[in-house]
Amino acid sequence: MRTLLSFISAFLITVSTANALTYTVRKGDSLGKIAKRFHTTVTSLKKINHLKSNVIYPGQKLKIPSSSEKNKQRYIIYKVKRGDSLKKLAKRFGTTVSEIKRINHLKKNVIYVGQKLKIPTKTPHPTYKSQKISSSKNEVKYSPNGLMKVPVYKYYRVRRGDSILKIAKKFRVSPRMIIRLNHLRKPYIIRPGQKLKILVGYRDVIKLNRPIEFHFPLDGRVDPTVREKGYPGIFIIGKVGQKVRAAETGIVKFAGKEDHFLKAYGKTVIIQHPEGYRTVYSNLDQIFVKPKQVVKRGEVIGTAGTSGDWGKPGVYFEISKVYKNKVYPINPLEVLK
Repeated sequence: MRTLLSFISAFLITVSTANALTYTVRKGDSLGKIAKRFHTTVTSLKKINHLKSNVIYPGQKLKIPSSSEKNKQRYIIYKVKRGDSLKKLAKRFGTTVSEIKRINHLKKNVIYVGQKLKIPTKTPHPTYKSQKISSSKNEVKYSPNGLMKVPVYKYYRVRRGDSILKIAKKFRVSPRMIIRLNHLRKPYIIRPGQKLKILVGYRDVIKLNRPIEFHFPLDGRVDPTVREKGYPGIFIIGKVGQKVRAAETGIVKFAGKEDHFLKAYGKTVIIQHPEGYRTVYSNLDQIFVKPKQVVKRGEVIGTAGTSGDWGKPGVYFEISKVYKNKVYPINPLEVLK
């Protein structure tokens, strides 16, 4: 169990939660520490868990409220392209023509190429088709299949003898990017000890314009003895060759058999979902997906088998939430529909 959690944590990038998360209190925890860890308040924790005092105990399960910002209306800046219309934009971004007109103070439905429009959305970025949208802070890239490419940065401490050109060559980036990102001015002097921000690439993230909802990956009977033995997931008994489906839309992070950390799990698929959620499907017979592939909820990703150490046909299934590179297992029976 620990090896699988360690294996999963190596893949994950932290993002904020969109749904309530169940957290098991550990020794040394307090409401203040938990509130700080999950970017919420003690008052919110007490309210959602119906607590009358600040006393908590190890092993106690607490609901972690989602960010209060999630319901606030946000918007992105979109540059109108040839062939666009308010109706098309409203459909693409899951809003209405009247809402776009209201937020942009438009009196008519006429828009022109190159015009910048505010597009309202309740989530930071819904699922998009292939396009590019500029924000005030960073340029976020959107690619096909609903993928959003967000920038990945590294921070470099300037050493004696360094120059913008040397640092650019070291990270294989352009000197102009370093200058622009760090707001450097001519003659572009840098000093030892100075901290520079370097854009090293982009990572794939998928966003949904609906609440996250996990469905059973296999139609079968749940074996309760798996959790009694200390596993964080569940085992769903099925037939060899029975279709296993993605519990929710996401990006495949791992697909195959790993003979070191995951040897006991047999053929395994790991899918990354929005908001830091991750699902694991093990004991598979066949695998139909590849890493970096986008899969939709209900899409067949493989078939049930007997490749793991459970000794029976079916699928071993886990759900976890990653926060600050730490994996927090979630009881699938509490969230599956």
